Amino acid sequence: MDKIVIADTSGIIAFLDRDDRYYSLAVNIVTNYQIYIHVTVLPEVDYLATKYLGERVARSFIEDLGDEYLNYLTIELEDINKITKLMEQYKDLPLGFIDASLVILAEHHQIKRILTLDRRHFNLIQSEKVKDLEILP
Repeated sequence: MDKIVIADTSGIIAFLDRDDRYYSLAVNIVTNYQIYIHVTVLPEVDYLATKYLGERVARSFIEDLGDEYLNYLTIELEDINKITKLMEQYKDLPLGFIDASLVILAEHHQIKRILTLDRRHFNLIQSEKVKDLEILP
């Protein structure tokens, strides 16, 4: 489990966008780690990739996920209760559902790294089992 990363929307978009200033760093991470994509980020990635990078890029990403180039994580009903509790704990941020779900899934799967450009949220968030997430890049 040492080379596992859960990806946030911003990290995926950086990986998909060759013009993004973090593109090469994101490609390096995706190439050298096992990347886990959570179901909650898919609609956001699809929307942003389609809007800013084109439908072909968005579809290619979804196809890569379907071809198991990337790992896919689902959410369980019991996770939703944990997510809403974490959102309540960090309501002053405010912490949204997707970011909270990534933390809860990282906890559930014992993942210590997250691919995200959202350092503001993820540097502050801790759960019972995940005290310090390593933020990549």
